[in-house]
Amino acid sequence: MIVALGGRPFTGKSTLARALAEALPGILLDTAALRKVLFPNLVAAPPELNDWLYEGVLKAASWNLDTAPGTVIVLDGRPLTRNRDVLSLRRFASSLGHVLHIVECVCPDEVASARARSAAAGVPDPLPRPKDAGTDPIPEPKVVVDTCQPLERCVSTALGAVSSPSRSGMESTFSESTHPT
Repeated sequence: MIVALGGRPFTGKSTLARALAEALPGILLDTAALRKVLFPNLVAAPPELNDWLYEGVLKAASWNLDTAPGTVIVLDGRPLTRNRDVLSLRRFASSLGHVLHIVECVCPDEVASARARSAAAGVPDPLPRPKDAGTDPIPEPKVVVDTCQPLERCVSTALGAVSSPSRSGMESTFSESTHPT
């Protein structure tokens, strides 16, 4: 099984990915962590480097799934806010014969902005604005988790979605939310 975290910057993807990998248990493959290890002095990565790193993470996922049946992979690598990225990830999981679950992290823009300021004091807000081109809603099937909730509740919501026997097939079409609509 592959669990991929998606959502805009500073919505809590990495925090939830780490907690999910521990709770499942699973192997966390994190593009940002890989970038820090391979390029420790790099402040901002160009898109080409991010693509290269993500390809490496997917190769590592494939290797782990091939060599250890039953492995759970938790991917923290792309925001999945472009349809082509989601379609590509779905094709990848399907080609390996594994179920893909997408967990979309959401929070209000002001919360994400505060998290960004806290993470890098003095750095301009890196969040794309809703009017920015190039972002799409993450398509179904997915589970939506409001990361303003306590981490334990976020993990519980995500675990419920990815481990439910009725949702374990490739054809699963679930959508849950812990945030008010």
